[in-house]
Amino acid sequence: MKNRPHFRPNPYYEDLERMEEAVMSILHNLEMENTEIHENNHKLKKEITFSRNLLSQLLMENTCMKKLVPLKQESKEVHLDCALNKKYLVDFNKKDKDQQRPDPASSGLRKCKRAGIGHTQVRELPEE
Repeated sequence: MKNRPHFRPNPYYEDLERMEEAVMSILHNLEMENTEIHENNHKLKKEITFSRNLLSQLLMENTCMKKLVPLKQESKEVHLDCALNKKYLVDFNKKDKDQQRPDPASSGLRKCKRAGIGHTQVRELPEE
């Protein structure tokens, strides 16, 4: 072994090894940062998609509300017309009944005792 020449390390080689370690450390840090940025980018894309969907839903709801206002007004008018028609029919039926109802004493009509409502024709009995 003594016959071998003594190997003296090259100082440039040691510097290169230290530079390689530094570069590999920087590369590892950049890869970790890249992974983190990629995950954050994915989260932001999800939030953007959610926001766009929410905006679409809000615009749709706003459009529906704008369409609903005239329909509500029309519905109120229809309900008012319906109530007026009912009142008119009730009044008309009362007037019609009053016009159709002759004097019970002269026509021989009297109330139906079974149902308690309406009229029925009854034969007049001869007076005794």
